[in-house]
Amino acid sequence: MSTARKKQVQQVSQYDIRYIGVLDGIRALAVIIVVWFHFWQQSWLMPTVGDVSFNWIPQTGYLLVDCMILLSGFCLFLPYARSMVYGEKVQSTPTFYMKRVARIMPSYYVAVFIALFCFALPMKEYASNSDLWKDLIPHLTFTHNLFPESYTMTHLNGVLWTVAVEMQFYLVFPLLAKAFQKKPMVTYWCMTAVGILSSLYISKHWDTLNQGMVVNQTLTFASVYANGMLGAWLYVAMTKGRQKNHAESICWTFIALVSVGIYKVMCENNINYAAGSRWQVDNRYLLSLVFLLFVMSVMMSVDWFRKIWDNRVMRFLAAISYNLYICHQFISVKLKTMHIPAWSGETPPNELGDKPWMWKYFLLCIGLSLLVATAMTYLVERPAAKLIMRLWNGRNNKGRNEG
Repeated sequence: MSTARKKQVQQVSQYDIRYIGVLDGIRALAVIIVVWFHFWQQSWLMPTVGDVSFNWIPQTGYLLVDCMILLSGFCLFLPYARSMVYGEKVQSTPTFYMKRVARIMPSYYVAVFIALFCFALPMKEYASNSDLWKDLIPHLTFTHNLFPESYTMTHLNGVLWTVAVEMQFYLVFPLLAKAFQKKPMVTYWCMTAVGILSSLYISKHWDTLNQGMVVNQTLTFASVYANGMLGAWLYVAMTKGRQKNHAESICWTFIALVSVGIYKVMCENNINYAAGSRWQVDNRYLLSLVFLLFVMSVMMSVDWFRKIWDNRVMRFLAAISYNLYICHQFISVKLKTMHIPAWSGETPPNELGDKPWMWKYFLLCIGLSLLVATAMTYLVERPAAKLIMRLWNGRNNKGRNEG
């Protein structure tokens, strides 16, 4: 699209339809709460202020993975939504795949190989070479969420299953995006049906299935991705030709706060459920609708509220969020396994209620995770991504010149 055309599109609406800054803040908060959940699992440090407990936040923090998936669907489809509404040209399918490779693979493979060569192999965590390959090969091919040896029993990093889900979705996304552009509601309801029906099947056969394996399979997230894609289309369509209205922005801010209240009620319901993971399967679609309502309303809220999500701190945290996510749990588990901070005996200090140790451990996990995530982002992810895309663009330019 020409520069003149881009300016024309930007003048049609006062709302951001390209770089939507508040999404950085929402993504950062979602990752932080997931991180908090995993640190809470290891430290048992209960967040309370006076007599008020906020334990429901970290205790159900794993639910925010669904919000991360929703944001992925939203951001991936946003260029296609602009194409539907404004007629913009979208990137080619090969370029889409290469951007995903450049963004995801460098840090991911570094994390896998650090876990393998610095910990799993030196500590002899594999009983045999067969066990090693059953864990490693699925990780190298992004299929590790499909096998118990590389998912629930992995020695390479338990949270990497999310990357497998994302990469599997990327494979079919260009086809889904084109289908959505042609028949948006038909595609939406087909994706939603896949997600809901797979979740219903899992819930119905819950007692006979490997519960740890089935909760976070790609098919169950189809409805979450569908809501993200629908949200991108609705947002671009709703804001076309619209000028910001303060009264409407106040209403949207109120809706955002209401959606937080609904989320809190759902978290409390999850805690009181017999099995929290089963609740997640049963309510995945509804939960993603609540997340979508929050995302949509924040994007259209008053300036001061959007500033909470769109600022330098949030942009930095969003920039390192991918690497923070893939490194934090592994760091927290290894620190505790290696008795860092120091503790003696067989019973972990958190089980003895040792508050000073719990705080030292919690703060060490935070500091070390942020440090490693920052290094991975600026020393691995970004330089590697730039190199990969430079080589890709150079190859394409050479091909065009030769043609």
